[in-house]
Amino acid sequence: MFRFGPPKYSLGIDIGSSCLKFVMLKKGKSGAEVVACGVETYPDGVFVDGELEDVNTVVSMLKTIKKENNLKFEQVFTSVASQNTILRFLPLPDLEDAELKMVVEGEAEQYVPYSIDEVNLNYAKLARIEMEGSMRVLCLLAVAKKQYVETLVNLFKAVGVKQLDALDIDAIAVINSLDKYLKRKNQAQDFSMGEGEDAPTVEDEEPMGSSLEGMGSDVEDEVVAIVSIGARTTIINVLKDGVLRFSRNVPISGNNITEVIKSVYKVTFQEAEATKIEKSVAAMQGEVDTEFEEVVQTTVEEIAAEIRRSFDYFKAQHREPVIHRVILTGGTAKLKNIDTLLSNELSVDVELGDPSFGLQKAMPNEDLFMDNLHQFSVALGLAMRGVDIDD
Repeated sequence: MFRFGPPKYSLGIDIGSSCLKFVMLKKGKSGAEVVACGVETYPDGVFVDGELEDVNTVVSMLKTIKKENNLKFEQVFTSVASQNTILRFLPLPDLEDAELKMVVEGEAEQYVPYSIDEVNLNYAKLARIEMEGSMRVLCLLAVAKKQYVETLVNLFKAVGVKQLDALDIDAIAVINSLDKYLKRKNQAQDFSMGEGEDAPTVEDEEPMGSSLEGMGSDVEDEVVAIVSIGARTTIINVLKDGVLRFSRNVPISGNNITEVIKSVYKVTFQEAEATKIEKSVAAMQGEVDTEFEEVVQTTVEEIAAEIRRSFDYFKAQHREPVIHRVILTGGTAKLKNIDTLLSNELSVDVELGDPSFGLQKAMPNEDLFMDNLHQFSVALGLAMRGVDIDD
């Protein structure tokens, strides 16, 4: 297949452990347009305890989704779950790139609990910082096992994707999805994991890439936390003055709320998940269910406790006295009043982020997109890598 001129379409596919999400963007005359999106639930047994067990079913799902939604595979981006990666922040000497790469590879050995030959690793320069009277380069080291990466690469090869433009990390994609919303700066860092400098291809099995955008703010040295509460994990990112300084996953999230609903209402997990969605929608429409609100609040308090511990660790490590605000996203962010509950528990302003900020909508199912906006945050952040959202 030949393509004349630069690509017009960018497709982000989030193969999450609870469902598959996709967003396709198109470069339009007035900026990036959302032209397709979808959420597909897996059959039983595809993911077991968060691990992908049935690759063939996911391949079949993607082939069907492509056909039914007329998806363009001009640029395809997907991600590795951050719980399957190792992320470390390294303040290193301010060296030339070739020397810095050697230093990073040497440092990586102390953070990787298995052989270096079994992993793909790379790094991104985040910022230059002053430490103990000298300038250092703050680098983000990212590591993922080759076996896991190759599974994803081969999955897309089976779908017909001849070149994966990048295999990102979901924690970074979440940040990118809020890039415009947080008034980004015109500086960016970009890295692709693998041995080559070019974008990873399915043929070469060069697996992972990521991009970090410098995020803007009206407050100098503002410390902003981006919290994404998904189905199985909660991702906590902390940025200072637009630079990522801390990232952590905690294994308490939306499914924990569902488990409590299951126990209280004496139903199956699937019925509890349906109840959670149904009552959340009803609450948005003004219907009050005190018992349901108490169930949700109990688990939100547990999530808040984990977030608070992460904040305390960040503040102690970086000598930061305060987190100025929290931006909330992820599928669980749609629960009514969860921002208020978290704000009360954390004693900090919590606001719902808008991953669609600055994007045009040009699709037949806009209601689906807006109803599930926060659930699309990873897929959106991935797709944004292929378009200039400043246009």
